[in-house]
Amino acid sequence: MNNNNKNSNEEFVVNYLRKNKDILLRYPELLNLLKFPSSKKDFPKVIDLNTYRSNKIKEDYYKLQKQFTDVLKAGSSHIYSQKRILKTSLKIINAKSLQKVVDLIINDLGSLLGCDSVNCFFTNKKINHKGLSFIDNRVATSYFRDKPQTYLNQNPKGINVFFPNKVRIIKSYMLLKIVFGSDRFIVALGSKNKNKFTKDQKVDLIEYLIQVIQIKLTQV
Repeated sequence: MNNNNKNSNEEFVVNYLRKNKDILLRYPELLNLLKFPSSKKDFPKVIDLNTYRSNKIKEDYYKLQKQFTDVLKAGSSHIYSQKRILKTSLKIINAKSLQKVVDLIINDLGSLLGCDSVNCFFTNKKINHKGLSFIDNRVATSYFRDKPQTYLNQNPKGINVFFPNKVRIIKSYMLLKIVFGSDRFIVALGSKNKNKFTKDQKVDLIEYLIQVIQIKLTQV
């Protein structure tokens, strides 16, 4: 390509850009291809305003791109959680006895939520199961004043009650209250991560699972 053709092509591009000033808004991917001067040659400490604007557009574009990616990841994670909850729900629905339901409560809920420790308590001694511990009904229900079925916290007092042998390990926990007639199952799910369970977490899927368990308990 001779110099005349090169100059002609460059002039065409320049003229086109002058007439289409919003091209970077319509095609933000061009920001990854273009190079911008960071300062004036004669005044290295003075940042060119147009350069600042282009860098700002690029920065905003990357932020928007990251936000979009985070939304997609959150959506995928939510779908994955729904599938796992559905799988556990089907296991509970197909359980043939009360013992099987209790086994699923103790064994499946911990792995479902990725917990480091799971303890299950019952407010009556009438069920004989090695995985159940007795708890006073008044103590159990005192943790569910704000929400009827779930309790999320890092309260040391609760850790002492529900994880007596792992007080130094458990940093956050979730309690689930499952109604069985006039009695209550309290499932304590503990984590070594202090941010695993916090008060502002969404619990709609877990509360759905609790409803499935309670309906099943009326049938066994």
